[in-house]
Amino acid sequence: MEREIRIEGSRDHRSASRRAAELSRRQFGAIARRQLLEIGFSPTRVRDWLRCGRLHARYPGVYIWGRPDTGDEGNLAAALLYSGRSAALGGLTALWWLELLGHEPVRIHVDAPGRASSRPGLAIRHPRRVERRMHRHLPVVPLAEALLPAGESLSHNAMRLVLARADFERLLDLSALHTALADGRRGSRVVRAALGAHLPQLARCANGFEREFVLLCEAHHLPLPEPNPRIGRFRPDMLWREARLIVELDGSGAHSTAAQLAADGRRQAELERFGYTVARFSRAEVHYDPGGVMEAVRHHLI
Repeated sequence: MEREIRIEGSRDHRSASRRAAELSRRQFGAIARRQLLEIGFSPTRVRDWLRCGRLHARYPGVYIWGRPDTGDEGNLAAALLYSGRSAALGGLTALWWLELLGHEPVRIHVDAPGRASSRPGLAIRHPRRVERRMHRHLPVVPLAEALLPAGESLSHNAMRLVLARADFERLLDLSALHTALADGRRGSRVVRAALGAHLPQLARCANGFEREFVLLCEAHHLPLPEPNPRIGRFRPDMLWREARLIVELDGSGAHSTAAQLAADGRRQAELERFGYTVARFSRAEVHYDPGGVMEAVRHHLI
């Protein structure tokens, strides 16, 4: 966080309040007490602003400027300021901020030197060394350093999805990851198992239903399809290129109206004119008769 903060010092003759407002804006609404004092606020003025609602306490010594509500960036910036200099988003929060994890973690996870203690909603780790990379204006730890602590919380397939997304976004540094795994730290078992069963196709799935279908194919030892490939002007859900087989997955509500059904029919007819076999399965079929669905796919692949 500190690399984003550049206080001008005595050369800047603007009022302390204006400089504080600009600094908080650069920090997404968050500001630390020590920063206010460096700018020229007195302890009494800080207390007065807290009392009148111009500052709102978020953590000990960390405030939100103006309005108490702030966005994701402000929440993360406040956590970083509280955690101390050279802190970085870590673990699940780093993966989420890198857009590799599909849901926001319940707690903010930070790696930091120093001795700042965890708070409700904020988990602080103190590794021996904290490396930082800037991503979307906030510092995060390197991917390998985020994956290991996340391995204590994520399931096998959730970790595989994170790795697939990292691979798709060209963020996956296998050399750095293998070096981190060699230390035998907590979480390494889950990461190593997910890496051994790496499934890049997961990153190309548009939703959980498609990911479920790919994992079902894997569990039934079927050749894995390409999710959402480009065929002419279409992107069918699943493709087995050599077998020229397409599977369309009809999620609940997505293919129910007369207009939608007519569009599906025209799309299927055109794909069949290209020489593809098109099979359709509903969410209910996949959920309640997965074996039957897989046998039907297997029959088409023969």
